[in-house]
Amino acid sequence: MNGVQWVLTALAGVAAGAALIAAGLALGRLGVLGGMLGGHVSRCFAQMGRDAVQFLGGITVTLVTLLVALVCVVLWKPAPARQALASSWQEARATFSALYGLLLVQPLRLIGMRAVLSHVERRLPAVLANEPQASSPPRTARAAFEGYAVLRELQRGGSGARVYVCEPDARTRVRIGLGSGFVVIKSFDFDDGTHLAEMLRESRSLEAARKLGLILDHESSERRFHYVMRYHEGLDLGKFARRMHDAAGDEGLDRERFVLIAALVRDLVATLRDWHAAGLWHKDVKPENVIVLDGRATLIDLGLVTPLASQMTLTTHGTEYFRDPEMVREALRGARVSEVDAARFDIYGAGAVLHFVLEGTFPAHGVLSGFRKPSPESLRWIARRAMADFARRYASAEEMLRDLDRAIAGGDPAAVRPADLPSMRVESGESDAVESTELVSALSPPPPPDARTNARPKIRITRWWTGGYAMVSVRPLPAAIPAQARRGLGPPIAVLFASLGALGLISLVWWWLFAD
Repeated sequence: MNGVQWVLTALAGVAAGAALIAAGLALGRLGVLGGMLGGHVSRCFAQMGRDAVQFLGGITVTLVTLLVALVCVVLWKPAPARQALASSWQEARATFSALYGLLLVQPLRLIGMRAVLSHVERRLPAVLANEPQASSPPRTARAAFEGYAVLRELQRGGSGARVYVCEPDARTRVRIGLGSGFVVIKSFDFDDGTHLAEMLRESRSLEAARKLGLILDHESSERRFHYVMRYHEGLDLGKFARRMHDAAGDEGLDRERFVLIAALVRDLVATLRDWHAAGLWHKDVKPENVIVLDGRATLIDLGLVTPLASQMTLTTHGTEYFRDPEMVREALRGARVSEVDAARFDIYGAGAVLHFVLEGTFPAHGVLSGFRKPSPESLRWIARRAMADFARRYASAEEMLRDLDRAIAGGDPAAVRPADLPSMRVESGESDAVESTELVSALSPPPPPDARTNARPKIRITRWWTGGYAMVSVRPLPAAIPAQARRGLGPPIAVLFASLGALGLISLVWWWLFAD
């Protein structure tokens, strides 16, 4: 063999080896995809079985409670009859939810129609709560506010107020202390159909909200009352979590994503702690009221904010699936806000939000809501504890915050056991651990790290004469959903075809040079 033949033979060997390796990788990826498909099918059918059992059991419980209500009516016991009817209605809704999962959710999930399923799960809570979907974009604002240029009008909320995004002029920025950005003006106008009760409800907590820096400006007249807040631009936590779960697919969230969503819930709980310390109760904690921007979460919407010391009677305002059932029971009993620990109602909402971001859907059954997707047990335990019965849940947002800090401080919530959480150590009597945890919390530790936060933390001196300091956040969490590496089938197939093409070309050259 001459030199050309040796070169062609070597090239053919390299191409054949690459083809064999690519074929092996492609077969391996096909096996992985087959296993994923089999697992996906088995999970769907298993959940269909659970939904079928829940549906049959729910029908039985509904009929039994209806029978109990009928017996109470015959015996002329109105209070037990109403309670039995309410229980029957709740069980009927849970039964309908199971039937919906059995006939619609799981079949759509089985055939891979994720987009349709996401839309159904997004709209179902609003439909059950009788919230109509907007058929047209909001109208352009025509209102005028001195010192502010109205840019656009946002969709109205449940309070009946009109909400505008505005840009302050230079003099107004100096007066309200806003260096940059836009503001939101929430306006209550009798000419727009606002009721006096709604206006009074939001004005009661105005002073406390101003002390927290939530209200920048306000003004009232005979026909209109409005207040000004910062405009937080970003994606609400509901959309953010759903997109994150859609991007993760059937593989589920990875470690970095669990750290991110737990850190966002931590921001929410820290805000609630500050609000409760200032004597305010948010009352409408839900994913749509949490704005995510640059890896941080901001709680918005003062529509239902109520002073914790209010003498007003409790109401059942709030959003279904994130509203504490205990609050509903106390409201039906006629209790006043000051007579109950209303801050724990917000803690229930924070636990429901944590359940939502772990599952990508709302907790339909409160504390009894199960976890279908893989997630760290420590975060599941925190969600269950926050949504537990009133006397068994976290006593304060600070207590829940310490558990969240412990779960995500090491960068891997899955490595933390529920027994390692500070609240569990309190119950077991480990006082030294509690004191240490409280000391670390008092020093304002930096937010939990991820893979890119190994840099030295920044220190901000707060009191030169005493040596007091605070750590500045160094967590560069992504503004968008982090990408997750996937092993696709495309590259091995491309290499296989390229190698086969190279072998064909080498064979053609050999035949052309050495045919005779």
